[in-house]
Amino acid sequence: MRGAVLRSRRARGSMRSSRRLDGVRPRLAAAAAAALIALACTSSDPARGAAERFIDAYYVEIDLPRARDEAVGLAQAKVDGQMKLLEGQASPEGGSRPSVHYRFLEQQTEPDRDRRGFVYELTITADGGDQVKRRALVTVREDAGAWHAANFQELD
Repeated sequence: MRGAVLRSRRARGSMRSSRRLDGVRPRLAAAAAAALIALACTSSDPARGAAERFIDAYYVEIDLPRARDEAVGLAQAKVDGQMKLLEGQASPEGGSRPSVHYRFLEQQTEPDRDRRGFVYELTITADGGDQVKRRALVTVREDAGAWHAANFQELD
């Protein structure tokens, strides 16, 4: 009888530890799946990667200093102008920002190999649920061995 009691306690103890791990396994699986999706969605093309870093900073995260770091030339001047316009203004109350998602549409061919254009569809959703779709062209150029946004414009 004593052996049976010891076995049942050991069995219960192992069940408890597996129950604790049950909550961890789905979280680990979800984290691994998210990492794989992020890797699959990231472009292996460094020029396109630069365009997407700029879109992330400027449109999605609305992080103008970071967008400025991803830009050169005219794009940098446009971001500087935007920052000057917003200087001294309070950010929206409650952190209310639109949700922005984008998808790659096409690459525009440029005669220069060091300059390429990428067109994206932006889906902008306001807090109330209203959606607006825009197309944005981001032109990137290679500068000192790295790609940066050289210009951007909304096409719609």
